[in-house]
Amino acid sequence: MTDETKEAKPEASSIPVGTFVDAVYAKLSELSVPHEVIERIKSELGAETVEDLASLTVEDLTGGSIMKKLPARKLVLALAPVKPAEVAAPAPSAVSTVSFDSVLPPVPSDESWLEALRTGGVLKIEQSTVISAVRAALANRTGLFTIPDTLVNLMEKFADDNEEQVDPEYFKMRKQLTRRSYAEIFAAIDGLEGSYVTEARKKQLLARVDEKLWPAIIAFFSQLKQWQEAWMQGAANPAIIMSAVLAASGGMGAMPPGMIQPPDTGILRDYADAVNDAVNKVFAGTGVQIAAALAYDAAKIKETLANPRLPALIGAPNRDQMIRQLGVAVSATYPRLEQNVTRFVLSILQVKDQSAGNEELQYFGMLFMLGSQIPWAELGGSYSAGKRPSGIGSSSARDNRSRGDI
Repeated sequence: MTDETKEAKPEASSIPVGTFVDAVYAKLSELSVPHEVIERIKSELGAETVEDLASLTVEDLTGGSIMKKLPARKLVLALAPVKPAEVAAPAPSAVSTVSFDSVLPPVPSDESWLEALRTGGVLKIEQSTVISAVRAALANRTGLFTIPDTLVNLMEKFADDNEEQVDPEYFKMRKQLTRRSYAEIFAAIDGLEGSYVTEARKKQLLARVDEKLWPAIIAFFSQLKQWQEAWMQGAANPAIIMSAVLAASGGMGAMPPGMIQPPDTGILRDYADAVNDAVNKVFAGTGVQIAAALAYDAAKIKETLANPRLPALIGAPNRDQMIRQLGVAVSATYPRLEQNVTRFVLSILQVKDQSAGNEELQYFGMLFMLGSQIPWAELGGSYSAGKRPSGIGSSSARDNRSRGDI
């Protein structure tokens, strides 16, 4: 036998006897490591067990020229211990904390939905239009649209009382009252002029919201509340809870099929469709264009109120006192009411897009939580008694706020 043969395959006597050596040799042989390399790993690096092999590094194998760098990398990767599979995160349960933003659609900002009103040619009944009507109806309740007329009267009275000329701002306000072209939002509709948007047509749209849209929305929440209560009533049954615990733990309390199951959501989808029908009725005829005009008016009024000179022009010491003199002061909770109501209506319109199963259950659950934060009595309705709501505000209040050209 030649020296080369001896170097390639040493005699059996040169291989120490022991199970740990056999295991090391077998492991490295499976990875096609040459015999002479195996011997050097055992003798020079002291690998005696398979566990020793897992701690080898590329530097160990290349430092003594046992292996070249690339084969050494491959071997180290092959010998690396296998990490246990990560346990998948449990699916969200009914009691998991979920925010509205992660489930329900967000309400666009003033800029986004007002901009949407200006595009698309002939306007359709879209999300932006419904938002315009809801916000206009709520704003009408507070008397927002009477502000320009009231401001003009207060400015003129203040100038007369102080025997001074009216400020140039007075005439800007007068122009806002008497000349409304709505060119910015109606430019794409040939033939539609600002003169078409009359006080009577605005009142008609707001009356439709009171008579058709609010009842449909409140009826939906009433049904949603009954659906939630029916589900919770079954889940709160002590016998059912005990059966569920025993069934989950492999005990003898196997539950009958269908227990602790949510009620069918079909009726909720039907009531959501009824809201869609109400929306179509509200915007029949030229309701879309009138809603756009109301939204435009509201934006201009907000812009006017941002003028820092206004309080002084009516003799008010500051902005808060000016708002009180205008008779439109609202509580700190009202903006949150507007936000929640708008989001609730928008969410109803997207019920049809929810997939059946856990997705819709989570959606309706979050929708119920949102609706529970809305003081429905302030909208003129009583969902619990099943009474038809009288409208956003009292009829006398609406009549008082409707005087003058807005």
